[in-house]
Amino acid sequence: MTGVAPYVLGRLLQSAVLLAFIVTIGFFVIRTAPGDPVLYLYGAQNISAETLAALRQVWGLDRPLAEQYWIYVTNVASGNLGYSQVNREQVSAILLRNVPNTLLLMAPSILLAAAGGVVLGTTACRRLNTPVDYIIGAVSMVGYSMPPFWLAILLIVIFASTLRWLPTQGMSTLGASYHGVAHVLDVAKHMVLPVAVLTWWYLAAFARLTRASMIEESRKPYLMTARMKGLTEARVFYGHALRNASRPVLTILGVYLGTMLAGAVMTEVVFAWPGMGRLTFSAIVQRDYPVVLAVFIVSGVAVVVTNLIIDVLYSLVDPRIRYA
Repeated sequence: MTGVAPYVLGRLLQSAVLLAFIVTIGFFVIRTAPGDPVLYLYGAQNISAETLAALRQVWGLDRPLAEQYWIYVTNVASGNLGYSQVNREQVSAILLRNVPNTLLLMAPSILLAAAGGVVLGTTACRRLNTPVDYIIGAVSMVGYSMPPFWLAILLIVIFASTLRWLPTQGMSTLGASYHGVAHVLDVAKHMVLPVAVLTWWYLAAFARLTRASMIEESRKPYLMTARMKGLTEARVFYGHALRNASRPVLTILGVYLGTMLAGAVMTEVVFAWPGMGRLTFSAIVQRDYPVVLAVFIVSGVAVVVTNLIIDVLYSLVDPRIRYA
């Protein structure tokens, strides 16, 4: 463990630089994008040019871009992500209201897909070039090629509109006053279709990646050495090959977990799920720049932190990485 601390410290410094870069890029991309939020909100109304100029002054849009950047950076450093003129509230309050909903949808989908994908991928590798391998490969290919929004609409038509087993949209039943266990069951019922859509898509990626990684690892000479030492085939396969083949799987798991705060935009829009994806879509359409920028920064921070954790896990799985 003595080599872990310097490795983690180096990754922390890299992460700090990357976070500063994310904030800078996000600010200038959003602020230099076409469109005027003041005109979007008030341009259709009978408001004088003087009033529009006064609004830009209140919002700080009349200041030089460098000054706007410095003010924004100092605000972000103090935890202030800005104020949404569209929603008339602090951006941090909007995010706190939507982040739990997205995590409730994304976390189970990714974790279920990761567990199922590893099982399917290892099963396909152990039964290479058999009907089981071909079926898993075909199902994975179809799942990864199928657009999630199309599958979402298909499931809504079948299970919500035709069979009427599940609700079509939302996170809870409109007008219902459920409490306790009844509320939990109602939310769980609304989660079934969107979680199924996301799990299906992520599952295909994990299964294909695990299979490819396991095939590559199973051909290496050290496994023959392990068999010559008298280890069982299961111990060789799961204790050695799977462990060393887990690095690509951890990589894609880190990517998916890091980006889950941004939500699944099209899936949330189709199911009217009140999460970060739907919030981002609405903010872009409404030119709500503070919300768009905050989502960009929060998602970037999540990706950096998740990758840092994955890098530490790499160093534990393969100690050689600490000295690379």
